Amino acid sequence: MLLYFFDTSALVKRYHIEAGSEKVNELFDNPEGIFVITSIAVTEFVSAFARKLHERVISEDDFRACLSEFAKDIISLFWIIDLERSHINNSISLIIKHNLRTLDSLQLSVFLYLSSLNPVMVTSDEALSNATTKENLSIIKP
Repeated sequence: MLLYFFDTSALVKRYHIEAGSEKVNELFDNPEGIFVITSIAVTEFVSAFARKLHERVISEDDFRACLSEFAKDIISLFWIIDLERSHINNSISLIIKHNLRTLDSLQLSVFLYLSSLNPVMVTSDEALSNATTKENLSIIKP
C-alpha cells in the first residue's frame, strides 16, 4: 500500500494537462496506490478551475468536464479527510514555524496527522514542499 497525499497544486495536474501531469498520472496508474485529499482541496480545486475559466485558459465545456470527472473521482477514487479542530490548531504552529499560507498549513497539518501511515506528499507548491522536507517527510514534486 502506498498512500499518496495530494495537495491542490498537484491534484489539478490530473485534470488539466500542464507541467507535471505525466508524473501525476503515473502515480494514479499504480494499483497499490491509495489517494488522499483534504476536504478543503475540493473547494480549492473548484477555485483553481474557475480561475482557469475566467482567465480563458479553459472553455466552459472543459470546466464542466473537469468538475464532472473530479466529482466521479471523489466518489470512487479518493479518501477525503475532513478538517478537525486539532488540524486547525496544529496549522497555527506550522504557519509560524514554516511561514506557510493558511491553506498550505492546513494541508500539512492533515498530512502530519497521517504520518504513521507513511504517506507521500504530492505537491507542486514550493513553500509546502520545503515545509514537508523540513518535517523530514516523503515528498514527490511533479
